[in-house]
Amino acid sequence: MKRANRVKWLTVVVVASLAASCGDQGPDSTTSTVVVQATAELTGADGGTETTAATTTSTTTTIPPPPVEDLLFVPESFRDRLVELVEETQMLRGLAFTNPLPIEAVTSQEIERRLRSRVEDDPDLSELYQSLFRLLGLIDAETDWVSVLAGLRSRPTPAFYDAADQVLWLASTLEQPTPFEEMILVGEIAKALVDHNLDTWTRLERLGGTGDSDSLTAWEAMAEADAILVELLFLEGLTEAAQQEVTEHAWMLSVDGEALPSFVEGSLRFASGPTLDYLQRLFQLGGWDLINDTHDEPPASTEHILSLGVGQLVPVLLPRPGVSAPEGYQEVSDAVWGQWGWETLLSSALGPERAFPAAWGWGGDRYLLFSDGSEVALVVDYIGDTAEDTEEMRVALAEFIQDRMAVGEGRWREGGNEYYDDDYAWLSGEGELLTFIAATDVTAGRDLRSSRGG
Repeated sequence: MKRANRVKWLTVVVVASLAASCGDQGPDSTTSTVVVQATAELTGADGGTETTAATTTSTTTTIPPPPVEDLLFVPESFRDRLVELVEETQMLRGLAFTNPLPIEAVTSQEIERRLRSRVEDDPDLSELYQSLFRLLGLIDAETDWVSVLAGLRSRPTPAFYDAADQVLWLASTLEQPTPFEEMILVGEIAKALVDHNLDTWTRLERLGGTGDSDSLTAWEAMAEADAILVELLFLEGLTEAAQQEVTEHAWMLSVDGEALPSFVEGSLRFASGPTLDYLQRLFQLGGWDLINDTHDEPPASTEHILSLGVGQLVPVLLPRPGVSAPEGYQEVSDAVWGQWGWETLLSSALGPERAFPAAWGWGGDRYLLFSDGSEVALVVDYIGDTAEDTEEMRVALAEFIQDRMAVGEGRWREGGNEYYDDDYAWLSGEGELLTFIAATDVTAGRDLRSSRGG
């Protein structure tokens, strides 16, 4: 499969904004017409480039923003500016709130506490994945995954859109926000605006219950990248000095932040990297209307986003791996890893130069995760687009096992390579369907392999 065009850069300029009273919608309503010019340079698989331009015009009718009495706990010096930012976000995104945006002003410490509690309130799930990530060599024995995740989720922020309650949390100390803080606030308002109009987070919650983690990753990244694109549009409208201040602030945060496990950094890049590329291409082709249509029928996989939506990319829907749970274990997950999941996993050991081509041939996968409360066991079935793609993944995964996992040298056993030491792994040695088994207990791993028939 060849890589589709990548959007190398996108320049967006708001060239006109006109507002006039609109009596049909209410005495304080306005109609804003926004003309946006987008220019993009596309780099093709052959290395050639093509510059294209498109103009998008959108008309948005807005109702009055939240009345001041709803903002009593917002610092008075910031109330008028907050209302302006809500209006500007509506204009930039081409959508409008049909009801006032609920805003709750709380301290920065309270925002941090609420975000941290979302991780710490589910310790069993966090400890399960800590065991899995240690098994796969993604974190070391000293790393506390709960603390890493809680710290990541609770980084200081001037605002946060709580999709569960559909309310915007706003730092009550935000009296004279910096350009960077305003940009983050615009992004969170944009998330609320898209959710309000397209019901994105309800659909994400519904998808989360299906176990299709690859589609869920794609949908979540779509929602996040949508907000990032609005932030970039806002940034484009700032003065050069303000843009420089935002850039320096973002750089300082990246330098001062705690180092994260490489697979976590890779996961975070999916929204701000490939998915933002994908949305920029959609924006260049059809503006916000095309992006809205894509929210209605989102990508079925991370592969679709990585390919920029070019080609017929229908994942192979594999059946459940035919295994029985090891004695004393319960099944806790039945899901799909997806192309980005494999690229992120392999990159932690092999680097992106080796991981990318191995994962690019992804055709489909399905995995089952089992646990007895302390130990974990995993079985994955994988198929490439072609037999050659499957073999390329087999070679890369064998290198990953030897580099990352505490399983010793491989030994050929009943159709595959078996590895065991502190932990256990087995990798099928032939066939178009690849099977990978890993377990923190050698007996449980062998039970899975035996029940698989390998």
